[in-house]
Amino acid sequence: RQVSRNRVANGIRLAQQVGVATVYGAIYSFTDSQSSIQDRLGLLQMVAIGSFVQPLAAAIRTFPKEKSIVSSDRSKHLYNVFPYFLSKVATELPVTLALSCVFSGILYPSVRLQPDWTKFKNFLSVSALHSMASQSLGLLMSSVASSSDAAIAMMPPVIVACNLFNGFVVTEESLSFPFNWLPRLSVIRWAWEGLMVNEFQGLKFVTDDTKRICVATGQEALARISSIFEKSTIKGVLLAQGGILAACYWHTYFALCRTNLRFATMDAPSFIEDEGTPRGNNSPVPGQATVTK
Repeated sequence: RQVSRNRVANGIRLAQQVGVATVYGAIYSFTDSQSSIQDRLGLLQMVAIGSFVQPLAAAIRTFPKEKSIVSSDRSKHLYNVFPYFLSKVATELPVTLALSCVFSGILYPSVRLQPDWTKFKNFLSVSALHSMASQSLGLLMSSVASSSDAAIAMMPPVIVACNLFNGFVVTEESLSFPFNWLPRLSVIRWAWEGLMVNEFQGLKFVTDDTKRICVATGQEALARISSIFEKSTIKGVLLAQGGILAACYWHTYFALCRTNLRFATMDAPSFIEDEGTPRGNNSPVPGQATVTK
């Protein structure tokens, strides 16, 4: 029911995905030239960041308000956390997947990425799972935040951290203990790595450019960015994204279980000896004026 009520918001999200994919298609048109290497790198990084922010912001914008209603219903013993959370995930995942598939379906052919059906399916899979993991992270942040404002305040540092450890700004090899594990927690890192490996593997470039050091294959281009990309696979990326998704759902569920509304306790009525009538803490004192509504 909540999803059907958000038709306007979902329509805006759909228009945003179509518009961004159309703009990218108008800007980029990849070839086998050396300059297309940098263009591919920049576009796939923008795709990973944009597909992370949009589902994250959507979850943070709506879930804190919904959480307070759910807590109130739970205090009345109307339902438990598990059926609510299961229905929440089941109703919102199709919307997230549909938006991701629309964006990928428009973007992939319009920018002329590799015309291969298997690579297109891998692109869809990585992008869809990336959107799901981003949304689950938004649910986790909202479940531990005390209010909607607190959840919104948490969003900028999380975005900056995930973007900082995306595998390109700071490479994993350059980080020493205990910070070398942080890139593995970045949702953006796994999406960008999967999109890069999927696109660059099997590519061959023209090496007749005399103005720069030429790269003949996509594997060489990946090796120049990070040695981790040489060993990376689409299966490993999907497993990592699935692990982040499951961990966020797991912690969100237990955070919701620990969320309870607290109510003020009411004192038992006391009796006024000279009047013989009950009077609580907020009852008027005899002789005090009262207001009748």
